[in-house]
Amino acid sequence: MKKYFLYILILLVIGFSVLLLLPKNDQFIKSPNQYLPAEKLNKIILETREKTAKNPEDIFSYIEGGVALYQKGRDYYPEAINQLQRALKLGAVDLRIYFYLAIMYDELNVPERAFVYYEKFLRNRPKNFYMRTRYGNLFFHQNRYDSASEQYETALSVQPKNQTALINLALSYKARDMFDEALEEFRKAESVKSIRTPEILIKIAETYSAKKDFSSVLAYYTKAIERKPNSVAALLGLADTYLNTGYKSEAANYFQKVLEIDPANPIAKKQLSKK
Repeated sequence: MKKYFLYILILLVIGFSVLLLLPKNDQFIKSPNQYLPAEKLNKIILETREKTAKNPEDIFSYIEGGVALYQKGRDYYPEAINQLQRALKLGAVDLRIYFYLAIMYDELNVPERAFVYYEKFLRNRPKNFYMRTRYGNLFFHQNRYDSASEQYETALSVQPKNQTALINLALSYKARDMFDEALEEFRKAESVKSIRTPEILIKIAETYSAKKDFSSVLAYYTKAIERKPNSVAALLGLADTYLNTGYKSEAANYFQKVLEIDPANPIAKKQLSKK
């Protein structure tokens, strides 16, 4: 009987230890403003190196040192990865490992490894909005737009009114030539708060252009120029729209504005030479 209770006690202790190793979402370090001071990080790194030198199977020190190295920045990622991978090989059960490995491999442009750890993390935290969105971004950057849309849609099931996710979903739809769906997501994003980023306004204008809705095209290029008067992309888009709708003098005016900003611009020079 005593052995039975001892066995149960051991299982409870192990279970509690595992729970301690599975942090809540707010315990993951997502941005530099959460980093510890450099002096503190250096101390942790030095101490954990000493501990692992004495005990090469010290899982907790590998994790602690790896997380500290992650916070030191991109130049320290290779060593951080080595520390965290070592902890995994020793049998570590800690979601922070998947979290930081996914981010570091992603930022080091090693997508095949990043995909593995995003997937491992999200199996355990399927509703983690931050990582779900990053996962979608990785698919997008790999031109895997169907999968990117799927991840953004899942992220929006967690935070339906997140403007960044709405815009990202719209851009993924646009990349798939799903222009109606893209415009719907752009409208949702605008309903949350006014879109002020010129680059996004240009993308919306381009989407309306694919739909041949030229009044909306002109409206969004104009908004982009109001936000950023020296935007060559917006000025060219506006000039091209005027040209294609038969307003040649207005088009020439905006091509000329492009040359005032970028005198060597080949598109503007070619169009004005035709005149």
